[in-house]
Amino acid sequence: MNEANQRLLEGRVAVVTGSGRGIGRAHALRMAAYGARVVVNDLGVAIDGKPTSETPADEVVGEIRAAGGEAVADRSDISTVAGGTAVVRRAIETWGRLDIVVNNAGIGRPRMVFNLEEQDWDDVLRVHLRGTFAVTREACRYWRSEGKAGRPVYGRVVNTSTGLLPMGGAGQSNYVAAKAGIAAFTAAVAQEMEPYLVTVNAIMPGARTRMASVGWRMDRLEGDSESRDPVHVAELVCYLASPSAGWISGQLFHVSGHRIVHAIPWTDRAELKRPDRGWTANDLVREFPRFFGAGPRPNEMPPKEWAERRAGSGGLERK
Repeated sequence: MNEANQRLLEGRVAVVTGSGRGIGRAHALRMAAYGARVVVNDLGVAIDGKPTSETPADEVVGEIRAAGGEAVADRSDISTVAGGTAVVRRAIETWGRLDIVVNNAGIGRPRMVFNLEEQDWDDVLRVHLRGTFAVTREACRYWRSEGKAGRPVYGRVVNTSTGLLPMGGAGQSNYVAAKAGIAAFTAAVAQEMEPYLVTVNAIMPGARTRMASVGWRMDRLEGDSESRDPVHVAELVCYLASPSAGWISGQLFHVSGHRIVHAIPWTDRAELKRPDRGWTANDLVREFPRFFGAGPRPNEMPPKEWAERRAGSGGLERK
C-alpha cells in the first residue's frame, strides 16, 4: 500500500456517534489512522442506555492523540435534535468544516413483543432512528448551505442498520424496527442529497462487541475472534467515507469478518400474475404455496413440524 492510500482520509473531518466502544471505537481509530480528524461522540451509557460514570469518548481521544492524530470528545445526546445539531456544530467550530458522518450510536432493550414495554420501544427507536435523523439532518443542512454558497462540498454519510434484518430477530422487534427504518431513511436521503454530491450509504455489521451480547446474537456470530473483530467493519466504513467511493450512494452492505455482501432490501422475488383478471382468496389457497417452492402447505403440515419450522434453529431464550 502506498502512502497516498494509507492516508485515504487525509484532512477530512468526521463525526462518529457512539464511538467510545465497539464498532464505533473501531471507526474512530481507523479513520484517524487514515488521516481524518474525529469528533468522538459517546455519552458513556450502559448497553440499555442508562447513565454510568464512564468516559469512553475521552479514552478513544487519548488513543488517537497518542498515535499522532487529532480528535475531540463530545457528549451530546444525539437522540435529540438539539444534540444532533450540537455534535455537527462541534466539528465545524473545531476544524472549520465537516466531511463525514458515521451514525453508529445505539442501545439494546431485548424483549419478546408480549413483554415489551412502551418505554423500551420508544427509547430504542429514539436513539437509533431519531438519532440518525438528528445528526444527518444537521449535516445535510450544512452541506446544502455550502453548495448554495458556491463552495465545494464533500459529504459522506454512513448509517448503521443490522445484520438481523434478513433474519427478523425474535426478541428484538424494537431494535430491528429502528434498523429497518434506518435502511429506508438511507435510500431516501441519498436521493435528496444527490444534487449536492453527498453520498449516503448504510451497513449491516456483524462483529463481537458489547452490543452483540444483547439478547441472543453473540452465539450466532460465525468465525474466530480475529474474523469477528470490529476493525473489519471499520475498514468498509473508511472506504465508503473516502474520495474513492464518491460514486456509491443509497446502498446497503452486510459486513462481517472477512465477508462483504451488497444487499438489496425489499426486492421482489416471485409473482403470481394473470393477464385477464385478479385473484380471489379461494384461488390463493391453491396458488400461494408457489411463492415458497415445493412442499406441503402450512395447514397440511403436522402442527409440531410447522411449529419447529417457524421456530427456526430453536434454543432462543424468551425474555
